[in-house]
Amino acid sequence: MIEAIRAGRRRIFEVELPEQRSTPGLRELSALLEERGIPTRPSSGGPREAAGRIRVLARSEPFPEESFEALLEDSGPRLLVALDRVTDIGNLGSIARSAEAAGFGGRVLEHRHAPPIGPGAIRASAGALEHLRVGRTPNLARALDLARAEGLRVFAAEAGGRPIESLDPELLAGELIWVFGSEDRGIREMVRARADQVVGIPLIGRIDSLGVAAAAAFLLLRVAEARRREWKAPTECRIHTRPAL
Repeated sequence: MIEAIRAGRRRIFEVELPEQRSTPGLRELSALLEERGIPTRPSSGGPREAAGRIRVLARSEPFPEESFEALLEDSGPRLLVALDRVTDIGNLGSIARSAEAAGFGGRVLEHRHAPPIGPGAIRASAGALEHLRVGRTPNLARALDLARAEGLRVFAAEAGGRPIESLDPELLAGELIWVFGSEDRGIREMVRARADQVVGIPLIGRIDSLGVAAAAAFLLLRVAEARRREWKAPTECRIHTRPAL
């Protein structure tokens, strides 16, 4: 909720809040609502739901989605994450959080193989989705063709791929799009065929793969690290433990 207000990408008409503003998050939200002039009213369900969660409800415009082509019209740098048949809401949110933290500005989803962006995914992203543009495409493979024609490099994340440490840092310094596939089926062959590089994570334990959200976090933050070194930019570490509202 706080990130939706800060992002300012959609109008929030009204927010239901518990009368007891007993947590730092609620107090921060209340102050932000007052500052932005957003109406509030007492929550009808009491200060806490049965599951022990704080009840905060908002009436707002739908989450803004656009076409993939609109993402390519951005002035740049164009840094995008595409998901191929990743349908789990938790993974959708977690990958969005990693992408935003790594400086990526947009996410690409197919119309048929990804659910709509709803409250569950936004909560799982800790509000990061409110700051990411989401572009839909009817065909991810064709979208990647268009991205390559626009000058973006395409990286596909897959077990057994080339270790990211072995890549020339210059490959990661330009405009790019990373593709992550579902945990059970991976990336489709027609999508993988569009990749300039297939990249993996060498593992030394007994299991042979990571979950897609963990793999995305590792690879995207390594990309951010490589880009910082290339630009000689200072590193800033921010760790937030407050849950998103």
